[in-house]
Amino acid sequence: MGLITRKAKEPEQERKEAEAAKAPAGDVSGSEPSPKGNGAYFVQPHPDGGWQVKRAKAQKALKRFPTKAEADAYAKQVAKNQGTSVVRKKKDGKIQKKL
Repeated sequence: MGLITRKAKEPEQERKEAEAAKAPAGDVSGSEPSPKGNGAYFVQPHPDGGWQVKRAKAQKALKRFPTKAEADAYAKQVAKNQGTSVVRKKKDGKIQKKL
């Protein structure tokens, strides 16, 4: 009499669907940090002299330092705590190294 039967889902498929429903949108847990798009920290020259540490796309510096080595050490510590990376720039603005 017009009964529609549905095929039972496989247990593995049901588990994956349940996990996907629980995860928040845009969840990228477990992905590696990347200098682009994941909020890397940049060590770059400050316009008024010295060196600054900035978060990607930030307008203001987190902190200013007299030497590049000091800025580099601070950026490495902050990036480690935040689970992201550091990008070091030269005085001319070109990328020197991605740490």
